Amino acid sequence: MSSERILLIDSSTSVLRVGLADAAGKIFSTENRDRFRHAEFIISLIDRLLRENGVAKRELSRIIVSTGPGSFTGLRVGLSTAKGLAQALKIPVAGVSIFEAASPRLSRTVGRAAVLIRSRREQFYSGLVDSPQFDNRMIELIDISEITSRFQGIPLLPVDMPDFPSIPGLRLIKPEEFTLGHEDFLALGRERLIETGHDNLASLEPLYIQQFPAGRANE
Repeated sequence: MSSERILLIDSSTSVLRVGLADAAGKIFSTENRDRFRHAEFIISLIDRLLRENGVAKRELSRIIVSTGPGSFTGLRVGLSTAKGLAQALKIPVAGVSIFEAASPRLSRTVGRAAVLIRSRREQFYSGLVDSPQFDNRMIELIDISEITSRFQGIPLLPVDMPDFPSIPGLRLIKPEEFTLGHEDFLALGRERLIETGHDNLASLEPLYIQQFPAGRANE
């Protein structure tokens, strides 16, 4: 479709990212690093990105959104925005987890690797990537004290954690080796939209690995 315009939303970490992809796969993007103020900025960020690229909301043809895991509140902001736009514009939406998005390119460029996403201060969502496909049921919530024993000798990718400490016996994947980006969500999201048409809006929910007490957000 020459008129294809795909909106990309990732609000699962401390960085809010929004992208716009055209039919050729060219991606225009913007982000906000004002930690966990996603609800405050997401609409203005989308509006600015569309305006700067001369695209009206009604011209959007599809939406791809990160389902996490990650920030409890951030995920709800991104998913609710994606679902609201999809419903209002009557366009399809696909959800892709961070682990699913990273797996194809990470397994090809780095090989076997472990992905970490911050949950709480001393806890992380973890998953071992060793093929282009990732099963979200393999994600585990682990303490920082478990990282060395679980991933000794395996390259480690901490997502959006520039302050992640150096741990003896572990090799951190450098940004120049691999940085998760909109293109990773776009590739898998497009594939899913072609295969299935769209995700069911009612069942498109954030990927929560941990149950949280009522009313308490995982920041």
